Amino acid sequence: MMNRRVGPLAVAATVLALAAPGAAAQDLAAQLQPPLDLKPVAFAGEVKESIGLFTDVANVVFKPAGDGPFPAVVLMHTCGGLKGAPNAHMKQHAQTLLAAGYVTLVIDSFGPRGFDNCAVRTPSTSSGIADAYAALALLASKPFVDGGRIYQVGYSWGAFVSALLASPQSASLAGSQRRFAATVVNYGSCAFKTHALVLDDIDRPLLLLMGGRDEEVPAAPCFPRLDELKAAGKPVQWHVFPEASHAWDKVGLASRGYIYSPETTKDATARLLKFMTEVR
Repeated sequence: MMNRRVGPLAVAATVLALAAPGAAAQDLAAQLQPPLDLKPVAFAGEVKESIGLFTDVANVVFKPAGDGPFPAVVLMHTCGGLKGAPNAHMKQHAQTLLAAGYVTLVIDSFGPRGFDNCAVRTPSTSSGIADAYAALALLASKPFVDGGRIYQVGYSWGAFVSALLASPQSASLAGSQRRFAATVVNYGSCAFKTHALVLDDIDRPLLLLMGGRDEEVPAAPCFPRLDELKAAGKPVQWHVFPEASHAWDKVGLASRGYIYSPETTKDATARLLKFMTEVR
């Protein structure tokens, strides 16, 4: 087993303590830490068609060449935010999805609020939910986007948001009439601290991709939880990469116990692309 490291999520939560989902609150508004922050970040008005070496992807819409309509993906970052070399993975994911024919929007939930990562300030999950639905509304307004095929893909902190977006309570909280077609969790889980993330009332397709050696956000609270939800007819799928750590797609963070795995990164991307293609 890897030595346990204190990563950004542990700093943000002060103490990492995963509770059994059945014991956690199922009322989303009640379990979010007040005060709620439901004012979303602003997005750039311009639309770009390529992501180059020096392109800033934060809060900018990128589209494939042509008129579309194209499917679209909203990407949400980890507790590390978008600043610094280890967080270049978000730009790389955007490049991959754009090349695959998806309109992409990488949300920077931290920078516009005056901080770069969870070590500086504890982020509000409610703000992430607000940002996600604002991004959904923006993309749905674009004539080159297929409004019925807008997805959200989150990583770590962004993955917490992903799980909650599968519940209709998240849309009610944000005052959104629209919902994502599906959401994808990358190295998240079914619960964090005393809060449930995968709620009983999920009604949108949800894919969880988790690491078997993730000691920061273990997959353990998802079992037998996910099997029970699946048996109840809930639209949930999952895969555990047995040897993967937390943040398997980040380079240069081995000192935190995050082991970069190009194989897992490639496999996870292939799985989420297949999932989004098959969701109707």
